[in-house]
Amino acid sequence: MSSRREFLLTAAAGFAQPVGLRPDPAFRLWFDEPAADWNEALPIGNGRLGAMVFGGVEQEVLQINDDTLVSGAPGIDDLPLDVTRRFDEVVALLKQRRFAEASEIITRNWTGRSWQCYQPAGDALFTVLGAGEALRYQRQLDLNTAVVRASYQRGETIFTRECFASSPHKVLVVRFQASSFGSLSIRASLRSPHPALVEPLGRSALRLRGRVPGFVLRRALEWVEKRGEQWKYPELWHADGSRRPGAAQVLYSGEAGSRGARFELRLALLFHNGMAGADRDTLAVDGASEAIFLIGSSSSVRNNDLDAEMRTALHCSYDTLLRRHLEDYQRLFRRCTVSFGATAQSALPTDERIEQFASGSDPALAALYVHYARYLMISGSRPGSEPLNLQGIWNAEIIPPWASGYTLNINTEMNYWPATVGNLLECAEPLLRMVRELSASGARTARSMYSRPGWVAHHNTTLWRGAYPVDNDAMPSFWPMAAPWLCRHLWEQFEFTQDRQLLAEIYPVMKGAAEFLLAWLMENEDGFLVTPAGNSPENLFVYVGQDGRKRTSGICMAPTMDIALARDLFANCIAAASILSVDEDFRARLAAARARLLPYRIGSRGQVQEWPEDFEERDPRHRHISHLYPLHPGMEWTPEETPDWCAAARRSLELRGDGGAGWSRAWKICLWARLHDGERAYQLLSRLFEPARNAPGQYRRGGVMPNLLCSHPPFQIDGNFGGAAGILEMLIQSRARDGEAPAPLASQRPPAATGQPSPQPMPLIHLLPALPSAWPSGEARGLLARGGFEVDIVWRDGRLAEARIRSSSPRACRVRYRGRTLIVQTPVSLRESSFSAA
Repeated sequence: MSSRREFLLTAAAGFAQPVGLRPDPAFRLWFDEPAADWNEALPIGNGRLGAMVFGGVEQEVLQINDDTLVSGAPGIDDLPLDVTRRFDEVVALLKQRRFAEASEIITRNWTGRSWQCYQPAGDALFTVLGAGEALRYQRQLDLNTAVVRASYQRGETIFTRECFASSPHKVLVVRFQASSFGSLSIRASLRSPHPALVEPLGRSALRLRGRVPGFVLRRALEWVEKRGEQWKYPELWHADGSRRPGAAQVLYSGEAGSRGARFELRLALLFHNGMAGADRDTLAVDGASEAIFLIGSSSSVRNNDLDAEMRTALHCSYDTLLRRHLEDYQRLFRRCTVSFGATAQSALPTDERIEQFASGSDPALAALYVHYARYLMISGSRPGSEPLNLQGIWNAEIIPPWASGYTLNINTEMNYWPATVGNLLECAEPLLRMVRELSASGARTARSMYSRPGWVAHHNTTLWRGAYPVDNDAMPSFWPMAAPWLCRHLWEQFEFTQDRQLLAEIYPVMKGAAEFLLAWLMENEDGFLVTPAGNSPENLFVYVGQDGRKRTSGICMAPTMDIALARDLFANCIAAASILSVDEDFRARLAAARARLLPYRIGSRGQVQEWPEDFEERDPRHRHISHLYPLHPGMEWTPEETPDWCAAARRSLELRGDGGAGWSRAWKICLWARLHDGERAYQLLSRLFEPARNAPGQYRRGGVMPNLLCSHPPFQIDGNFGGAAGILEMLIQSRARDGEAPAPLASQRPPAATGQPSPQPMPLIHLLPALPSAWPSGEARGLLARGGFEVDIVWRDGRLAEARIRSSSPRACRVRYRGRTLIVQTPVSLRESSFSAA
């Protein structure tokens, strides 16, 4: 017979879940102890407001972010940089192979300021009064409901709590419950790492008003002084280079003029069944069995009406808030799911599961990783919010790693790779909007810095949409190729939706990026078009200088990625203009320029050359694989159409190795999947799942944190999204049009081009192109394919059991499976036998 304690535990477990919703192991992260630090906490978010939930027993902490809080102000990083002043000198040095000397000139004259930092807002703290050991502790994140829960027992009383971020009501919701009436007493408060004032609003709410820094410098002051770059920071140094009084890396209003966004956090009591009141900076609840709190945020950047938002939410019951949250969240989350079968490891706490992944098969962890990435996308990127930055929307530091900004040479783009095939197209709206906004500031930069038309963007940007190069050396900062890569996301949004109105809106942005490139390209001595100066992010090469000694540099003419991005952008612009029946003359110019771009080259080791010369890499195992852009995320190389280039890409990957930062391993998964090598892709996935924690409180490895967030190290969220995209690439790949033949061999002269668009064949959907043996059976439902299709796939014992393909209206497409291709009309259901006669 069950004891009363066991009965109470069972009852409390049921009481803690919404009716009809029990946590599914395939959609759950769980732990048997509170988070010891930030890297073990669990994220919640509604796009604009995020929090890391720690799940402590004596004190619950929600570390809160508002997506609009960034130090500085618009235009803060603009400098009077002028490429034209020493352009001829730099080009002459590069032609003479004096790469390091050219790089030094670029570093001194064409690089800018350190970019500004994404800021935390503060913490909500809930101290739960009481004594006694906490037994049977558990906390979890249910991805099906986007609710974080914690429960434990003290004596005969079961304590539970739930936290979620409501997008419909723009608030965070926290509910505390106790199974014994009168046993719940809480002290709730707000704090911020920034100067702030906390005050009560009546007897049931607190308000924190603060201001983020007006200026943050990522670099040590001595670093700037050693480089002689004090002139870039008038906030800190006089014109003669001497420090201003009070110079520091972080300056608040007054020290930094009137800059620095104002913000407010609001903590309000929605419901309690005990006694409650406010005392200066604390809300107190005593003698209750339930207490529910709401947390809201506003900023001078968004300028939202926090009073109205809180008032609306406070007029709702908890059940109403939860119901509307579930309706909103599950409308997105339940569109798509993957399963590779249940495993015994699913019963383990998530941190233990990560530790044991290498010692046994746990295919369900890969499916959980996809579900988690989609959860993070929905939680961190909604229409109207800011795009996901290096940490998503979750950051606790005033000077976070890499400023928690937007690194445009891979990381920002990688964040949105799973938004398309993962059926979350509207979650990419913040990125598309940022690209449009960046094209405006980038047009000013193109004119003022380059004296060229169109628009340009470089290595980094922030909320303020700065388009100038940032600080550091020429490599990596002088990289005027961000616009073409960002435009691929615009084009892919059209390829997946086939929305011509959208295409008409994004085409001018694509065209502007192409206009800058046309003006930036120059002819080399062989008649090919090259970029005058660039780098292969973020790698260095070794060369022999004029003195016969080995030297290193990162700057040269026409690194392979520059050419790949130009080819990709020009092809997509030609296709877009053709579909819209516009700009026939401009199409012809693009086609002619594309035909004359410097060819790709294969090096002495059989690899794709990263630079025009077959240089030795300073770091042969470098984390960036930029020269393989034509394979992924580009669509130029495929095993069927360009086997020689794919063989060279394979060799490049073999030489690079399977290590690197967390996001680098994720990119390699995508690349191996595009090569249709499921076993090698899975090998990289296993490397991605390596534990980042190497000791209590220490997270010094690439891989995953205990909370399944990716580690560079430290935490960067791009690996979560890139890894999920790689898993989906192993299951389905698609093309809206066939690839165009690569540039001619280096020994050939550039061919002539007519400017006529290439034929547009039916879209191609490739089923299970890189299925590893570790996933013999499984299913994927609700995946999207280019051309406007939605696909379900079921496989058993490594063979296709069924594939269902549908579209908004009947449409023809090609379907490829195991080297055989069918032409079908949607909707259609296919099986293995469907391809036997193909």
